[in-house]
Amino acid sequence: MKRMFVLLLCPLLVLSTQAAGGGDGDPPDWSDVRGIFVERCVMCHSAQGAALGLRLDAYDAALAGSTNGAVLLRGDAERSELIRRLRGESLPRMPFLSYPLPQDQIELIMHWIDAGLPENN
Repeated sequence: MKRMFVLLLCPLLVLSTQAAGGGDGDPPDWSDVRGIFVERCVMCHSAQGAALGLRLDAYDAALAGSTNGAVLLRGDAERSELIRRLRGESLPRMPFLSYPLPQDQIELIMHWIDAGLPENN
């Protein structure tokens, strides 16, 4: 019985790991997280009207952070302010006055940060 469970679980773990990294074994890159930012963040975090100067509409701008400093800590998703805001650990929770991001999207962004914030794979 345990062996059957393990045999069934292994393919699921492989599929979920591939989905988190774009499916080809590479960690997610900017193109993977950019879609989330465009869909849920750039209405407030782009161009001149960016809240606290944080822009998430361009790779270099996202790395630059806000007027309060960096929000992405290369290789350290747990301590990155962006993740803390997405999880509601720092207030206000983001996206502000909207539904939270689904856990799989937060995990994808975390994987990208932990992978070192790659722009391209």
